[in-house]
Amino acid sequence: MTSGRGEFGRIASFALVAVAFAVVQPLIVIGLPLALLLLTRGPRNLRSAVITAAILAGALLGDRSGLWWIERGWSLILAGTFVWIVGWRPNWNFSAQALAAIGMAIVAVSLVLAASPGTWMDIDSLMTARASHAAETAAGVLGARADETVQVLMQRVVKLQVAVFPALLGVSSLGALGVVVGVRKWLAGDSGNAFGRLRNFRFNDHLVWLWLLGLVVILAPAGEIADRIGANVVFFMGALYVVRGMAVLLSLAGGIPVMAGVIGAIVALLLYPVLVLILAVMLIVGLGDTWLNVRSRVSGREGGG
Repeated sequence: MTSGRGEFGRIASFALVAVAFAVVQPLIVIGLPLALLLLTRGPRNLRSAVITAAILAGALLGDRSGLWWIERGWSLILAGTFVWIVGWRPNWNFSAQALAAIGMAIVAVSLVLAASPGTWMDIDSLMTARASHAAETAAGVLGARADETVQVLMQRVVKLQVAVFPALLGVSSLGALGVVVGVRKWLAGDSGNAFGRLRNFRFNDHLVWLWLLGLVVILAPAGEIADRIGANVVFFMGALYVVRGMAVLLSLAGGIPVMAGVIGAIVALLLYPVLVLILAVMLIVGLGDTWLNVRSRVSGREGGG
């Protein structure tokens, strides 16, 4: 029972990431990879068939213009790369499979956009319009309660979202794939853990060079396009290193109660400077773990002691 609750909590956490960082419909980004994975890898049972049929039917709904095609196009490419990776490297852990699939999907989309630059301009304008509309809706909900500070913050959020929406989509897709793997395990009746514990989270150390390269591109006078590419790389990889830093701190602390974590997250969200400080610390710890390998050193000392 405890294992089942823990697995459900991990799936819920992935779903929260997929929704919180979403720049397109998260249900589509989750649904289409899940449907393709069930069709190709199973399990083939009544529940899987019903869920797959419902996903495919839902994916056909909506006004077929603008972001409708973008949402489904990205989701199908992501689904294809993930299913291929799962079949090619079934022994890889989830983070390796998911990051490889996202990387391949990004390369595929980049090649298409390089061949048709006008398509990128259309996507960029659509994303800008969506972010502006979301900000206007939020301002309408807040009404007179939105003071000048809140309005300025919302404007900054819109600018950030427009600038790094590819990175946001990448982080959201990572969360979506986590939901996909967890749901497939549940449908298969697999009682084992689909994911490792958060405190053990890590990924290929060589990816730090990708983060550093993005940082160099931002700092170098390479032009607006290069700056934007660098910003997206730094944001996406930075998010991964924040999670890695969190994993290191959890490992050193021996874990924390769920309620304490929830309360801490709420306090951090309410106190913006505290949140920035926490994220900065986790980023530094995550980056440092690439060279220091803190958890292995600590476990080695405990084993030797």
